[in-house]
Amino acid sequence: MDPQRGQAIVLIAIMIAVVVGMAALAVDGSRAYALRRDLQAAVDAAALAAGDALQQTGSYSTAEQAATGIFGSNLRLYAAPSCAGYGSPGANARTVTCTYSDSTVLTQVVSALGPQGSQFVIAATRALVLEFAQILTSGAAPRLTATASSGVNNLFFAPTIAALDHAGCDGTGGTAISVTSGGTMNVVGDVVSNGAISLLGSLQVAGDAYARCQASVSNLVTTCFPSGDPTPCTYPDVAGATRTGHTFIDPNYPPPAVAGGPQGSPFDNVLLSPGDYAADPAFRSGRCYFLAGGVYRWLAGYTNNGSFVSNELKPPDEPQYNNNTQLAGHQMWNTDNVHCAGALKVTSVGQSSRTLREGTWSILVTSVRPGVYNGVPYGRESAPSYCHTVFIGDSQAMQLQISNVPGAISYNVYAAPPNNGCSGPFGLAGNIPSVGTQQNDNTGGCAFVSSTCSLGTETAVFDATLLGLSFSPNALAAPGVVGAYPPSGETAPLRSNLPNENANLGALPPAGDRANENHCDTTAGALAACPAPITPGAVAFYIPSGGCVNDTSSGDVYIFSGYQYNWMVLYEPGLANPPANTCSNTLGAATDSAFIGLIYTPSASISVQKASAFRTDEGGGVIADTLTFGGQLPTIIGDTVDYGPVPQASRLTA
Repeated sequence: MDPQRGQAIVLIAIMIAVVVGMAALAVDGSRAYALRRDLQAAVDAAALAAGDALQQTGSYSTAEQAATGIFGSNLRLYAAPSCAGYGSPGANARTVTCTYSDSTVLTQVVSALGPQGSQFVIAATRALVLEFAQILTSGAAPRLTATASSGVNNLFFAPTIAALDHAGCDGTGGTAISVTSGGTMNVVGDVVSNGAISLLGSLQVAGDAYARCQASVSNLVTTCFPSGDPTPCTYPDVAGATRTGHTFIDPNYPPPAVAGGPQGSPFDNVLLSPGDYAADPAFRSGRCYFLAGGVYRWLAGYTNNGSFVSNELKPPDEPQYNNNTQLAGHQMWNTDNVHCAGALKVTSVGQSSRTLREGTWSILVTSVRPGVYNGVPYGRESAPSYCHTVFIGDSQAMQLQISNVPGAISYNVYAAPPNNGCSGPFGLAGNIPSVGTQQNDNTGGCAFVSSTCSLGTETAVFDATLLGLSFSPNALAAPGVVGAYPPSGETAPLRSNLPNENANLGALPPAGDRANENHCDTTAGALAACPAPITPGAVAFYIPSGGCVNDTSSGDVYIFSGYQYNWMVLYEPGLANPPANTCSNTLGAATDSAFIGLIYTPSASISVQKASAFRTDEGGGVIADTLTFGGQLPTIIGDTVDYGPVPQASRLTA
């Protein structure tokens, strides 16, 4: 018998196993690779969607549901999964688990990291149904896994103060951030330095401090974010830390577009227009200047030698924030020995016809002006004045006299009929235009101190033509319609010696601020809840190479920027937009200055010489080449969400 007979069957059996194995490797291996790739793409998309949704809505539940939805649609899992755990994380991370009908499992671990933003770690597992490889296994389907993590709202990318210079690191001399006087400087938000930080006084940071080449910084203390309370922190506060080895990249913001053409020297004109100013304005002592909305390119720099400069629209006779029958002790436009705040008088006058209803009427007045952007007019209306009352007798009407306030081109009059009192409600009764040119040459007699006032006075009589029997305040009337309610009132001052704050953001117009930095419009000019594309009246200072800011300690500038300028309030070009401005800027103040928006001077230094150069409320941050703080040290509160450039998008971190 041939000893080789029958070996072919064994060889064939072995060959079949090898062929099946190779087919399994080719077919099921490629299917596993494709499924793993699709699974990774789905969790990447889910992580980014979660961060994006959180940034847009502020809701963790919405963000987690967005991640679930994007994950399912990417894997074509159209049946709704069974999910548990949606909600906000606390001091500990929150885990959300979703199971699909095909046994795919999606897990989200969501953490609130305080100044480091929010983190979403997304993991998914899915079974691979085997084809050829099933023959070689016990029949169990292997599970493939993919993981991704994303971060959003990390304050490192939107710091309160940042220095781009590497001074003091990499073998170079100098310092990038310096505090040269004693005392304590407080910052809410991150402090970021590409160079060394040197502190004579102390720096207290409610957030993280990034010192690129220093493991620790003497006299720097990180506290709880956002409260500023000392550690240990109680949620929702999260402790900040000093971190090293990070480099902050210049965001390379482009310069704002200038519209308006060449402008002459301000001289005595109260109202200034945007455009190019060839000469430094060198604003003189005791003057008031109102800036119409737009970009101001100060080609030779900007100096303030004692004036009060602002784009804030205020009413005459600002009230006490908690009592609308009393005059506020500090009128904003009376800052720095300037007397431009305006005033209101309401009296009864005889009238032979169209007389008013008898009784005590209550009157509020607001300042009105348009802001123009890209040729579209946007309405602005200040908070109301304090409440004036007048008794109207038989055969009488009402006379209003207004000592003008800077920036107002007209005044809306709101009336509460007899018996309503100063608690209202008030309805829009009419409008009084402001005529003539407002000048700075004689403001000492304004607000009815004397008959001479270069800001001018307006007078109007209101009778039954405007306030007839049918007049009634109407809560449903749109702003600008007869009977409409006035804007929201001002809020408490930050300190007793400061003027009232503007009204807060309104969830739905007409509530809230309708004049200043908390006012938003659509591109078509309709009132909108913030954030929205347009902040009417916003300004931006643009100082090219060859000019500097020199705010002395004898005057004040109080300006806000807006969404249409990406919240750039002071812009000086850097290397990315040559020629770079490499000057030395000085920010001082007399009483009450504010730059509400981002100060961006990436190639230029900034020296802050007085605490009141930064009013102690929110700002959009400061990015400069180097930063020096001396004298009385400020408190700087970063609020880049409301007053900073478009925030960094959600990003994959792993």
